[in-house]
Amino acid sequence: MDAHSQLDRALRRLLRPLVRIMLRQGISFGEFSEIAKRTYMEIAWDEFTPSDARGSDSRVAIMTGLTRKEVKRLRETRAQKTETSTNHMNRATRVLSGWFRDPDFCDEKGQPRRLNMTDDGLQFPALVRRYSGDMPPRAMLEELRRVNAVRVDEKGIQVLSRSFVPAGGDPDSLRMFGLAMSDLGHTIDRNLNDGTSSEELLFQRYVSNAQLNPRMVPLFKRLLAERGMQLLESLDDWMSSNEQPDDAAGSSAHIGAGIYFFDRTDQPPTDD
Repeated sequence: MDAHSQLDRALRRLLRPLVRIMLRQGISFGEFSEIAKRTYMEIAWDEFTPSDARGSDSRVAIMTGLTRKEVKRLRETRAQKTETSTNHMNRATRVLSGWFRDPDFCDEKGQPRRLNMTDDGLQFPALVRRYSGDMPPRAMLEELRRVNAVRVDEKGIQVLSRSFVPAGGDPDSLRMFGLAMSDLGHTIDRNLNDGTSSEELLFQRYVSNAQLNPRMVPLFKRLLAERGMQLLESLDDWMSSNEQPDDAAGSSAHIGAGIYFFDRTDQPPTDD
């Protein structure tokens, strides 16, 4: 099977879960088509225009199969499209991570301690200021409560999770889905690029077994959740300990890693 046929099969596999998500969220084919056209135009214009040439509607139309009229329309309306910022998600993650690893907010056993909303000493407002900048502490608390990352009672504020994980239909959950798919996609794109040397390949591995005893599936899920979280927390600690200060000269690197579970048992056979 040639490369084009393999890519055709890979795209159909990729689209199956995406189409399920879009149908559940009420995204029609027309809306998806418009998103695809816009993305084709942006990538072709931004990344496939030769460095010694100016971008042109005709060049993009030839490369993408769009008409010049469509390219012109998409290009002219591009500036009007804005993407919702993920900044508040990043801030919430930093607050939760700081709560678990910063000695100022942990007890003598190294566990995150209960905090309160008083602005006196090392309490929740101080935690938010240290790891979230100018985000109001009350707004941060409500965000963390909304995703069940903290519990508030008469004894104070107890952190329940180190991770910011919204519910499935939540807008933030859909935004995180986009980030996760994009990050994995960029890794695969780089590794498939003929211009990437062996030293530049990014780590990309997975394990699977088609003969596993079904009774062992819940055990494996627990095993992955426990060991996977341990690994992710250790990596998060390492990255946090190697952060640049906010006033450091030069730009900072934005890197990460992800772990996921999959189950193909009940999936319909693909058209191979």
